[in-house]
Amino acid sequence: MDLKNVLNEHQVKKENIETKVEEIDDGSIRVHKKPLQLRDIESRSATKRRLQQETFESDENIRTLLEKEKEDIFKQTWNKLENGLKINRLKIYIENEQKEKNLSKEQTDQLTNILLTSCHQNKLNRNSDVIYDRTECIITNIKILKMNENGKYIIDIVENKKAKSASKSKSNIERFIKSKN
Repeated sequence: MDLKNVLNEHQVKKENIETKVEEIDDGSIRVHKKPLQLRDIESRSATKRRLQQETFESDENIRTLLEKEKEDIFKQTWNKLENGLKINRLKIYIENEQKEKNLSKEQTDQLTNILLTSCHQNKLNRNSDVIYDRTECIITNIKILKMNENGKYIIDIVENKKAKSASKSKSNIERFIKSKN
């Protein structure tokens, strides 16, 4: 067969799902089956689509998953909560303090200010500073929060400063200079 004739042939193709049928100008018909690998790939992708549609098909399933996530999001230890979730729990704690201790508007604002700034400055990150009830998802006590005689709240943070050692190891340069003298 000549390459010139192959390029000039006009071929009309009809495709079927399982087979490929070709009609050529001379009237002959060629039938080709799809390769086995292609059929396997198509069947696997179809089953994956079907499974995805079955698992996330209804809006009710999605809503129940979201509700479950909302319930479980606060059931972590205090240091594992994100800052937004900590702020949410701190606001609830402030409301409870206001009700229990009959705080004035000024005291409530001052307490809100001091707790939120402490949270933003990462001063309320340790589990030992904040007693957080994971089952009820509330803050029961903040150990470093104190009220002074004036009725103002303060955060009593003890900074761990390491004492500097009196003897400092000498560098190689200092040793070299002393040995030359």
